[in-house]
Amino acid sequence: MAQLSAKEKAAYLGAPPKKIARDLRAFSRTARIFSSNEQRLLKKYPKQWVALYGGKVRASAKSLTQVLSKLEQQGVPANQAIVWYMDTSGRNLIL
Repeated sequence: MAQLSAKEKAAYLGAPPKKIARDLRAFSRTARIFSSNEQRLLKKYPKQWVALYGGKVRASAKSLTQVLSKLEQQGVPANQAIVWYMDTSGRNLIL
């Protein structure tokens, strides 16, 4: 398979390379924030779905549908948020 140029990759992904890089850095930063605060979030939101975006908790609820609805109401793109079920049993469900 031939290597794609930056322009071809951007066209495939539907965004300019600089925006893709910026979005990936923001997602990575949010993931690090989640990871370093996981225990605190688990205590605050036990048995709830939690959505993080832009380094902050943007929504929490008992159901995934409710969390996704809250994100939509705020104009937060669900496909760019970290959505995690805070399971006190030790299982991890990550979307």
